[in-house]
Amino acid sequence: MTNKSTTDIRVTSSTGTTLGERAKIYALQLFNERGDARLTYHNFRQATDVNALIREISDAEKTVETAREAAEIASWFYLTGFLADPKNAFVFARKNANEFLSVQQIPALAAEQVIACLQTLESGNVPRNDAARVFSDARNAWLFATNFSEKSALLRLELELLLHEQYSKADWTQFRLQQIIGAKFYTAYAKEKFEIDTGRNLMSQKSLVEKSRNNTSMRDEDVALRTFEGIEKKLPERAIQTFFRANYRNHINLSQIADNKANIMISVNAILISVVLSIASYQNISERNPAILAPVIVFVIAGLASLIFAVLSARPKVTSLNSGKKTMDEVKQNVAFFGNFVGLTVEQFEEAMDAVMRDGELMYGNMTRDLYYLGKVLDKKYRLLTMSYNIFMVGFATTVLFFLIALFL
Repeated sequence: MTNKSTTDIRVTSSTGTTLGERAKIYALQLFNERGDARLTYHNFRQATDVNALIREISDAEKTVETAREAAEIASWFYLTGFLADPKNAFVFARKNANEFLSVQQIPALAAEQVIACLQTLESGNVPRNDAARVFSDARNAWLFATNFSEKSALLRLELELLLHEQYSKADWTQFRLQQIIGAKFYTAYAKEKFEIDTGRNLMSQKSLVEKSRNNTSMRDEDVALRTFEGIEKKLPERAIQTFFRANYRNHINLSQIADNKANIMISVNAILISVVLSIASYQNISERNPAILAPVIVFVIAGLASLIFAVLSARPKVTSLNSGKKTMDEVKQNVAFFGNFVGLTVEQFEEAMDAVMRDGELMYGNMTRDLYYLGKVLDKKYRLLTMSYNIFMVGFATTVLFFLIALFL
């Protein structure tokens, strides 16, 4: 071990500040002068957090003061290179550290410990002294052990804003997986405290990569069945519930309106046809005035046709999509409406409902398809009802016209 008097970098200035404190002030000044709001990840906050982790690891490992001080100084400078050139950040970080150390007139062997920490980042090699090991462990703990997903989002934002690098979801998850796979810890304390959390994040990231691959390689016919995948991540659950509730209510109200209008036509036509037939047969009026038969016949035919279309509109229509031989996977797609499950046994119905309630995609799909077929029924109701009203209108007008002709001619 080298003599401490030769390599000690705990130099105190006339103002009472240590070299580490002056390094912090120097780095803070660089960030204030050249800072960029787009540095959402590689910023002074990261340097502060890594510095705190260095002190935590050093205390636990009882690292010698010279190594601890070197690691702390490196933590203040290793991100300053991003202020100059993000693509060559560690080169400029080493340059900034060299300038600071030369001004402070630190012994060469002491300064080498600081530079060794920064060179470890550039080369990716195994740290070769205590300072570099503590520094590397603290940095990897911050990068991969704590709040990994939140920091991942900040890194992606920085790359998009600063370097205009766009990543697909699949590419980004793969990129982050490769980064965390390379994480290593060298001190006993870091291995004990941070390796477990890093492993959990690695497992979670690997799961995201596999899920992304499965989605990408899915067949076209499978894509249709996964239309509603992940929908709750994009829309609040309450908004989706409100959407379906409002649409179901609108469909039911429109159906009630159609039934009411059909009942009006049924009642009016039934009464009028009865009255007209009674009058036409009263005291052989047709024999005494044969011309009156034409408007009577027109009105009876038109009223009967209008009545039939109104009855067809009001007649209950039960859709049955699961009739015939269907596999259980097909049955599960349409079990929201009673017409689709009345043909099932209670065991089949329970199995289908259990699958729906455990699968958000399947539930949203069932509700959407049910809403669609409600709309189809409404469309048919209103088409028949429109036909009934049109026939009644034309028939009534024609009857009046024929009656006037018979009356005056």
